[in-house]
Amino acid sequence: MKQVAPGVYMLEGLRSSNVYALALPQGIALIDSGLSGAVHQIVTQLKKGGYALSDLQAIVLTHAHGDHTGSAAELARRSGAQVFAHREEVPYIEGTKSLPATSVLQRAMIWMQNRVLGGRAFCQVERALEDGEVIEDLGGLQVIHTPGHTPGSICLYQPEGKVLFCGDLLFNGHPLTGRGEFQFSISQFCVDAAQARESVRRLLKVPIEVLCLGHGKPILEGAGKRIRELLGRNL
Repeated sequence: MKQVAPGVYMLEGLRSSNVYALALPQGIALIDSGLSGAVHQIVTQLKKGGYALSDLQAIVLTHAHGDHTGSAAELARRSGAQVFAHREEVPYIEGTKSLPATSVLQRAMIWMQNRVLGGRAFCQVERALEDGEVIEDLGGLQVIHTPGHTPGSICLYQPEGKVLFCGDLLFNGHPLTGRGEFQFSISQFCVDAAQARESVRRLLKVPIEVLCLGHGKPILEGAGKRIRELLGRNL
C-alpha cells in the first residue's frame, strides 16, 4: 500500500483499475475492488499495511464496470464488509439491469470486459447512496453524483485532506495503455460523454488538492487547478 495522502492509500500491484484504501478509526474501507480474481492481491496489500481482512468495514463502488466491482462480492463475503453505491447504479451492480450501450463498439467493449477479462461478478449493495450524502461511518466522506460515464457514477470527497476519488470520470492516461495525458473519460466507455463532461464541471465548486483516479497515477497536488485547465482547453 502506497500512501497518497494522510489516511489514504493506493493498493499496488493490481492490474486494470486502481483500488484505494481509507483508514478509519476502527478499520479500513476500500474505494472500488478491482477485477474479479484480485482478492488475494488486495488481502496481501492490506496485510502489508497492517490490516487483516476482518478490518474491512466497507467497500464503496464508484460505478458498475467490472474492473471496479469484480472482487467486491468475494471481499464482502469473506470480511462481512458492507457494499455502498449510488442508488441509480445499484441494479447494474446487482445484475438486475444491463448498463446501456450507445454503440456497437461499446457493446463489444462491455462483452469483452464481462467475458474475456472475467470482470463481472454481481454483488449485493447494502447501502444505496444519494447525491450530497455524507457517510459519517467513513469519516465524513461526501457523495457527489457525477453521471455520464455510467448513470450512477459517483465521486467521493474527503474534505479534511481535500482528496477526491473520481472513479472513471477522469483518466490520467489511457485506461488500457496508461499512455497519454490527463483527460476526460474516454467517450467510447461512457453512456453519455457530454453528460460526463458536465459532471466534471460540478467539481469546480469543490476545493481539490489530491485526485485519486480509477486509471493512472494519482495527482498529489494542485488537482483542482489541473481540472480547471482541462476544462479551459476544451471549451
